[in-house]
Amino acid sequence: MTQDFLISDQTGVWLFEPLTEAAKNFVRNYLSFDELLWQEQSLVVDYRDAGALAEDLAEEGFKIATRH
Repeated sequence: MTQDFLISDQTGVWLFEPLTEAAKNFVRNYLSFDELLWQEQSLVVDYRDAGALAEDLAEEGFKIATRH
């Protein structure tokens, strides 16, 4: 099974790395960068918002892997 996003807990922020073209397109087309920061190849999301974003991505049908 191919994962669409890899999520890493970085103490205070979570990194959301889009791994597939569908995930990258979703990030470009549907996520507001006013609320999110892009660092290298990952979105940097405040821990208070990260859980809700992960749930939203799963509801959109994306497969998510986590790394701590």
